[in-house]
Amino acid sequence: MDKDSTSRDNRAGATGATGATGSGSQRQDLERLPVVSNIRQEWDWVKTGLEEILHLDPNLTWRPEDVYASVISGESHLWIHPDFFVVSTIETDMFTEHKTFLLWIAYARKRGGANAATYAKFFEDVASQVSCQFISTKSIQMPVVKYLVDQVGWETTEITIGKDLRE
Repeated sequence: MDKDSTSRDNRAGATGATGATGSGSQRQDLERLPVVSNIRQEWDWVKTGLEEILHLDPNLTWRPEDVYASVISGESHLWIHPDFFVVSTIETDMFTEHKTFLLWIAYARKRGGANAATYAKFFEDVASQVSCQFISTKSIQMPVVKYLVDQVGWETTEITIGKDLRE
C-alpha cells in the first residue's frame, strides 16, 4: 500500500495466536512462538538489529528511536523470538477501510533460518484474529521478495519506484 492511501490503526495486532504445527524441526521451532514483548527490556539487541537494517537500506526514513516510540505508544508491537524479532502494525486503506497487518520490520540474528516460511502461518493467524483482510511486508531485497513468493506463497502486490529530487 502506498503511504497516501493508508493510515495507521492503534491496534497493531497484540493478541495471542496459535501457529500451525508441522513436523520435525518446524514443529520444534513453533513450540517457541513469537510473543509480544516490552521493548524496554529488549532494547539493547533490538536497537542493534534496527541499526543493521538501516545500514543495509539507506532509503529507510525511520530511526531506531522512532520504532521505540511507536511500540511504546501502542501504534506498533514488538514480537520477540529467541532467533528474531518483528515489529508489526496495522494499516487501514483510506478508500476501502480494509486493514492490512504489516510486518513493518523483521530482523533475524542469523540469516537463512527460514523464519518467514516457518512463522508465516502464525502471523497470518494473528492478522485474522485482529480482523485484518491482508498481511504484508516490504523489502528492497529481491532475494527476499522471491523467497516470500516462491517458498511462503505470498504474492507481489506493489512495486514502488522513485527518485530523490533533492540530489
